Amino acid sequence: MTSASSRREDSPAAADRSADHVTVLMVDDHPVVLRGLREICASDPGLVVVGEASVEEEALRATNDLRPDVVVLPIRLGGTRGGIELCRSIKSLGISRVVVFTSFTRTVDAQVALLAGADAVVSKSASVDVVLQALREAGAGRSTFYLGSASAPHLEASALLPFEPLTEREQEILELVLEGLTNTAISERLVIELSTVKTHMRSVLRKLGVGTRRDLL
Repeated sequence: MTSASSRREDSPAAADRSADHVTVLMVDDHPVVLRGLREICASDPGLVVVGEASVEEEALRATNDLRPDVVVLPIRLGGTRGGIELCRSIKSLGISRVVVFTSFTRTVDAQVALLAGADAVVSKSASVDVVLQALREAGAGRSTFYLGSASAPHLEASALLPFEPLTEREQEILELVLEGLTNTAISERLVIELSTVKTHMRSVLRKLGVGTRRDLL
């Protein structure tokens, strides 16, 4: 597998870049998925793959070094939901747009990705044409969500976002839950009462429409 660090601006792929191209950095810890994405992108002359990464640290370095228009990443990375934190970190750089390419297609998964700043969410079961469309639209600055049926894959963001937005504290607690922290550990990390954490958690679950914290993991 070609690593992100081995593909720089002087690579053949980078040399082909122009204003008409959408440059793509692919992130996944499954070589088969990376190969499939590479072949999908190769079928569209408007897409240029400038690098690949398999872990979060490598992906962040590659985003800084290669400055791709679009980063494609999964929800689950390295056996955890590390893709969500990676999405948030990449968006904080202000360099690239993020397409979450995932087999986790529950509404709550898409909601969590959106809350992390994802510009698009696409099911791994989507057709090649749908994946290409999502990449092109993300590169053009548009947000798309393809998690519906085969006949109607497109969903509006309004159908995925919580009716009530999460507060800043609720988002902070949600992020810690996704890192695997218990309520007690969250209480210690944020230096707040355990009862306060539980109150915020009940609100998060209600707003996201799920029954238990296990539904978030």
